[in-house]
Amino acid sequence: MLHFGYLVARLIVRVVPLGVACWIGERVGEIWYARSSRVRDCLDHNLSLVPGVGGDPSLRPRIARRIVRNFAKVVTEFIYLPRMSPRDLGRFVDLESLGRARNLLAGKPALLVTAHLGNWEIGAAAMAMMGAELQIVVYDHPDTRIAMLFRKRREAKGLKIMSVKSAARNLAAVLETSSVGIAGDRDFTGRGTPARFFGIETKVPSAYAGLAVKKGVRVIPAFCVRHRDGKYHIEWEDPIVAPQDGAAQATAIVARCMAIFEKYIEKYPEQWYLFERLGK
Repeated sequence: MLHFGYLVARLIVRVVPLGVACWIGERVGEIWYARSSRVRDCLDHNLSLVPGVGGDPSLRPRIARRIVRNFAKVVTEFIYLPRMSPRDLGRFVDLESLGRARNLLAGKPALLVTAHLGNWEIGAAAMAMMGAELQIVVYDHPDTRIAMLFRKRREAKGLKIMSVKSAARNLAAVLETSSVGIAGDRDFTGRGTPARFFGIETKVPSAYAGLAVKKGVRVIPAFCVRHRDGKYHIEWEDPIVAPQDGAAQATAIVARCMAIFEKYIEKYPEQWYLFERLGK
């Protein structure tokens, strides 16, 4: 059923303008939110943990509805991705921030660590379209048809893909020649490390932090978030450069990234796409 939904979305994006497709996607998102008590419960729980939002029960449902509408637009834009050319990239992404981010990766490869915030897919694709050597670590969707659909859209923009299942053993070799992008806020393998996220203990990826310590690779927390001008802007924090002093430092890198994730989620709560209860 989900695969059929993606096929319908692909057809809609082909035959109507993107703005109309996004409007349709938002309506679908609103129906999903209205009909799913699980989604409403998860979003309310997660938002209750965010400073500035959590203390106001009347505000949380409004933010939650904006989350599902924004996520619907993110999915629609992802389906549209193969039609996005370098010529019209400026319609979607702020080119000034994109250029600065591209320069940040010039020279020695780095680990770009992000959260499920904003539109990480467009951010990575835009970087690749600007000539950045970038591989991304992706979750293997259990439906192989959907996994192939996702892969084709990413590779159409010059992105190289690395499965989350093989990332731990392949990262070191890849980082010799290419930067790597990874979402560091959700553990899809069951092998993550415990960390505190908005006061809740959860498990998150940690292999990147151990490699940063071992190899002296820069860790750059970065985000692709929509601004008031309607475009996505690339924002990042200063690179975390780890001394090579073992596991304790790797744990500190993970904790630092989680604190940065919290900072950006608090700033852009309506663009935080976590549809499972944090900590579960």
